[in-house]
Amino acid sequence: MDVSPDEGVVGRAAELAAAAAAVRALGESRASALLIEGEAGIGKTRLVQAVEAQARASQVTVFHGQAHPFERTHPFGLVVGALDLRMRSSDARRAAVASLLARDGGGAEHGAGDLQYRVVEEVVDLVEASCAEHPVLLVAEDVHWADPASLSAISAVVRRMPFSPVLVVVTVRPSPLSAEVARLLEDLASAGARTLRLAPLLPDDVVALAALQIGGPPGPALTTLLDKAGGNPLWARALLRSLADEGMLVRAGDSVEATSSELPTSLSDLVVRRLRELPPTTLELLQVTAVLGDAVRVRDLVAVARRPPAQVAEMLADAFDAQLLDEADDRVVFRHQLVHGAIYRRIPAPTRRVLHREAAVALMSAGADRLDVADHLVLGSERGDDEAVTWLRDAARDASPGAPSVSVELLRRAEALLPRGHADGDLVSVEVVEALLRAGLVEEASSRAEAVLARSHSAAVDTRLRLAFLGALALQNRAAEVITVAQDLLAEPTRLRPVEQVPVLTQQSWALTYSGDPAAGESASRRAVEIAEGAGVGALTAWALTALLVAVGRQGRFDEALVLARRAASFAADSSGTGQLPLQPKLFLGLALFDCDRVTEARAAYREALDDEFGSGWWLAETLMADAEACFEIGAWEDAGPRLVAGGEAAREKHHPLLLSQSLAYQTVIATAVGDLEGAQALASGLAGSLEGEALSYNAGIVAFALAGLRAAQGDHPGAYELLLRCWRYDAERGSVFYHRRLAPDLVRLAMASDQRAVAAEVADAVTAAAALAPEVSTVRSVALRCRALVDDDVDPALEAVALARRSTLLLEHTGACEDAASLLARSGRTDEATVLLAEALERFEHAGADAWAGRVRARMRGLGAHPGSRGSRHRPATGWESLTATERAVSALVAEGMTNGAIARRLYISPHTVNTHLRHIFAKLGVSNRVALAGMVHRAIE
Repeated sequence: MDVSPDEGVVGRAAELAAAAAAVRALGESRASALLIEGEAGIGKTRLVQAVEAQARASQVTVFHGQAHPFERTHPFGLVVGALDLRMRSSDARRAAVASLLARDGGGAEHGAGDLQYRVVEEVVDLVEASCAEHPVLLVAEDVHWADPASLSAISAVVRRMPFSPVLVVVTVRPSPLSAEVARLLEDLASAGARTLRLAPLLPDDVVALAALQIGGPPGPALTTLLDKAGGNPLWARALLRSLADEGMLVRAGDSVEATSSELPTSLSDLVVRRLRELPPTTLELLQVTAVLGDAVRVRDLVAVARRPPAQVAEMLADAFDAQLLDEADDRVVFRHQLVHGAIYRRIPAPTRRVLHREAAVALMSAGADRLDVADHLVLGSERGDDEAVTWLRDAARDASPGAPSVSVELLRRAEALLPRGHADGDLVSVEVVEALLRAGLVEEASSRAEAVLARSHSAAVDTRLRLAFLGALALQNRAAEVITVAQDLLAEPTRLRPVEQVPVLTQQSWALTYSGDPAAGESASRRAVEIAEGAGVGALTAWALTALLVAVGRQGRFDEALVLARRAASFAADSSGTGQLPLQPKLFLGLALFDCDRVTEARAAYREALDDEFGSGWWLAETLMADAEACFEIGAWEDAGPRLVAGGEAAREKHHPLLLSQSLAYQTVIATAVGDLEGAQALASGLAGSLEGEALSYNAGIVAFALAGLRAAQGDHPGAYELLLRCWRYDAERGSVFYHRRLAPDLVRLAMASDQRAVAAEVADAVTAAAALAPEVSTVRSVALRCRALVDDDVDPALEAVALARRSTLLLEHTGACEDAASLLARSGRTDEATVLLAEALERFEHAGADAWAGRVRARMRGLGAHPGSRGSRHRPATGWESLTATERAVSALVAEGMTNGAIARRLYISPHTVNTHLRHIFAKLGVSNRVALAGMVHRAIE
């Protein structure tokens, strides 16, 4: 009797309901995700097919990608299939992404990882643009086989598109899972994904499945046989088909019964049983097909089999008839990966190795990319295969720009093929370390480098290895070790060529500066500049100048640092090769400008830097954070808040604890200033331990300022004083004056209130001396005058400080000068003048939304007999169109134009994270839940 193919899903009512609900939720234009987990053959694909059918019936765009065995070294393979990224695509955007993947980026320079970053950004943008036309279902099947670059892209879609109508469905086997797959699953969980774990079917469900296929309920004997399937629907279907093909199913009344109880005990045995019925030539070709993968392009099979297409088709006909194979587009596909696995494992291991090797050679001879056949090279090689090692190293170089994690995998495999003591062993080990660095696996890079350095190794690679080790240590902010390794490298003048000395000195300078010895950092970077200029290498000169300007700036010579920053930017603009260095001169120019109170110019420099970084990513988080801090400093807190939150999210993604602590510190200050002490305390908990231990981090000044402000607001003035004093002493011992403007005024004020006049005088003397180093910077001079005025109880320097502070737009310097001068004026009986200055501070605080600080100023004004009004008209409504900030309105308008988050981010010079933060606020204020509803409100508001 015949077995009918069943297209339905049996025994998965709960899972189907959950999937159907997720599809229906797309109508609300919100993102969601499903993780479907289960063993092979358990029904993951059938469930996905049901989801896709419902999605298409609901006018949802379906993108379906599937990973395959032997393709982990094919960058973005799953994503290419899902989004149909072809260079000949009629869609210009898809063709452009395919061009990037082909490493045909128009000749632009790319640093390590830049290309992968750009492709991921384009993929997110492409999916989001598709969401603007119709809701999107993005399916990623069998991610346990997916390449790391594809996993990164899927993760980015999940994390970055919470307000787009996209449903991401991922299928995976339970184990084992690579670290990259585990990270994707963590991201899915963080995004609120629902997990559907497919358990074996219940016995009644297996009976129902059988009834659908054989046209009647199975009898007792057949039911007993079906128990062998263990609830696995694929195995149950295969048993039924095998029984039918061998004539062992008969009708017995209303039921169907089996005439034999002797059947294979596993699906693999069943496949092998079918293979015995195939002609030898078909079996031979089927084995070649299995070696190539579970879904094989016909042209690849023709190339490897070295037979004409018509003959290949004829030879495989019997395999199609035996229902071992199927067709999908231009591929020959095994009916299931379990079928593929059974045939593949039946081939003896030595034969498999030969077939993989022959496949690699044949495919490359036919023009295939090395990356496409790298898995075959590995599986087809034995230890000591020098030719395979060479191929894999070449493939790793090909992969490095677009998929650095793939490059790591290839080099690891090449290293494994080298016998102990091989002449190239140490060289390949160095290449692995360098690849780990490019892939961002910094801790592993440093540990691998240390291991090689600790053993006997080739002198020819020692310097290169130490340079890579130095880079890894620097990226981990392990300053003391950077200094030691740099000193060892520089101890032998002949060891390094001049162009190699420059990066060593530059890294040493950064480490010395940020570990608290900026004077030594300056010395190292000056030497680096001298060597780089002598060698005539502009890119290295720019890098060395950047280190020098930071060392000079930490010592308070802000004017000089700005001159150096302009030189660095000029060298970088006129030089080639800057894209290969950890360099963003425009960012550092912006920082130097900001330190000199040139806020408008600084933010313009940040925007120029962002124009570069949106296509790169190296310094994107740092540049966005710098602009967020600028918003904070000028009192634009409505913009600063979302930018700081987004900066913190980006810092977490980059595993950048110092950047994260800066974000939390500024957010803590804002929460304290608005009077949300509970929120400030929660934020401050993320800074726990930042100021503990003997050594403080280079951003300890802003952390101490934030925590001290919170303690003071909570009434713990002695605790605030101790925090500030410790940080001050630490910097003073090391000649760092960078945080004087942030630490000194509050420390002097608290010292005077605690009868610690000697400490206050010490601080005032130090900031006065530092002001002489930057005579053109108004806020530096203003802070020095404020501190001196407080110590000497002299109102005249305080008033001069106010005049200087007014020259800049910086909130805390301006309001602080006004409040300090008002205190001195009030003590001298000049209450009217004091009231005027307090009103000036009040206006700035109210504009920033610093309600608690504004309340403090009002209380002081009332104490002087004034009657300040409430903020009144400056308060926006809590809801409705009028409640939106200027930036929120801009984001809303661009959403209404149909722009994606990435496009909005580039237009407004913010991050996609910031766009999402603004959208959360906008949706809450307007009472809408999706972009479509928001666009409608925007159009109505315009009308």
